[in-house]
Amino acid sequence: MSRPQQIEPDSGSELMWMPVCQAARSAAKKNAVLEAAIVGFSGQGFDRASMDAVAARAGVSKRTLYNRFENKEGLFAALVNELAHRIVVSSTIEYRAEAPLREQLLEYAHESKALMSEPGNLRLLRAVLGEHIRNPDRVEPLLHKYSVNEYGFNAWMQAAKADGRLSGDPSVMAHLMGAMLKSVIFWPALLGRGKPSAPSTRKTVAEAIDMFLSHYGVGD
Repeated sequence: MSRPQQIEPDSGSELMWMPVCQAARSAAKKNAVLEAAIVGFSGQGFDRASMDAVAARAGVSKRTLYNRFENKEGLFAALVNELAHRIVVSSTIEYRAEAPLREQLLEYAHESKALMSEPGNLRLLRAVLGEHIRNPDRVEPLLHKYSVNEYGFNAWMQAAKADGRLSGDPSVMAHLMGAMLKSVIFWPALLGRGKPSAPSTRKTVAEAIDMFLSHYGVGD
């Protein structure tokens, strides 16, 4: 009776998977550290939060934590950058000449509602904005480079105006449209006063967009 043939592992395949596994482990560690930092900064504030406690909660060594983040300031800056990254990835607006302005704004509002419906995003927002309230001088410089362009609204308003579809100061229009959407979607979700997916939220968003376009729109 012949013995079953043994299949030798393909060393090339193993090597190919090694970087993938390493990247997955690295991403998992990064996420664990960010979640631990969110808990630390939210519960104790920046001044009282401890890098040692973050490392312990994340299940990583202090050496690993300090290899990734030089100090507590660097760790908090990473939270701000992560917040901005999630906003850009999940909720961004790019001007499309072929699409109605109302449709584009409604799509952006829908993406914003999805962003604010995710519990992890809300935890991150509360950690960053809570510290912003406690110490604006520390946080505002980190947020400014993202907020100065109204998270893409300035460029969208400029493009729509250049296309003859809006009439007004693009920076003012961007600020007003952003403020209206924040008041309807962002702040109620952040403060736990309503769900972004509620029918009343959709209705109010649509009315805010219609009001904006009735004032600044040009025959769209």
